[in-house]
Amino acid sequence: MHRIVFLGDSITQAGDYVADVECWCLANSIKRDFVDVGLASETGTDLIGDENAGHTKAFGFGHPMLGDRLLRTLTTTKPDLLFVCYGMNDSDCLPYGQPGLDRFAAAMVKIDEVAKQNGVKRIVFCTPPIFDDRGPVSQNKRDQVLDGYSKWLLGQRKKGWNVVDFHGSLRGALDARRKTDPNFAFAGDGVHPNAEGHWVMAQAIFRDAFGVQVDRIPKAEALFPKNGDDIYKLVKSRQDTLLSAYLTAIGHKRPGVPGGPNTPPGPTIAEATVQAKAVGDQISSLLPKS
Repeated sequence: MHRIVFLGDSITQAGDYVADVECWCLANSIKRDFVDVGLASETGTDLIGDENAGHTKAFGFGHPMLGDRLLRTLTTTKPDLLFVCYGMNDSDCLPYGQPGLDRFAAAMVKIDEVAKQNGVKRIVFCTPPIFDDRGPVSQNKRDQVLDGYSKWLLGQRKKGWNVVDFHGSLRGALDARRKTDPNFAFAGDGVHPNAEGHWVMAQAIFRDAFGVQVDRIPKAEALFPKNGDDIYKLVKSRQDTLLSAYLTAIGHKRPGVPGGPNTPPGPTIAEATVQAKAVGDQISSLLPKS
């Protein structure tokens, strides 16, 4: 079966947009194998020197870095289609301005090269979500950095890269909502989008990666004529089970997540596959009959 793997930081580990995309496939009778291996706190860039000091001081551990697990992740998950979304944590650690942008760009090029070398058929980079401090974008330094990362990624389309624009989609949707509600926010903490924000991200994937418009559907649950809430919950449950198993098998340096130090492991991939099959049977029983 065609396997779709999602790689990123805590926003991807949360995985609502991943479940949204899987629900769209289910609603359209498209059979795909989904694996989310996002990891909270992770950077796409290898940090150097004191770049991790602030996070270590604040949380007791440094940002895990994708370079520590990228090859293991690819060989363990074996994606046919790989979605990659980094930048939020990188923007808080890398130098401001061109030096930081150059580092981020080099890291994305490296991910692209390693993925291709390991047999990934299609790689889709996603621009990082917005950082929302509820102030003017012109005064928001971190979001300016994320905007720079996004423009660089979008510029790679000229070189044949597949790029989904999370950043521009969220900014446009946020600006539109604030015309009627100045206090509206997708991310209460400025970083992690809520379910509505994840749906905006999923819609960007439908548009930019799959070439379809899903503009009049308010959320993934509404993709189904009935049982939408139950289907979504089961999709998310299966996703979380597989994430725990694959991160355990891959291993990483982030405490508090299965596969990390001083953290109980998740199930084995074999165990999780059996559990996922059982959940899949429940989902199938709720889907409309063809």
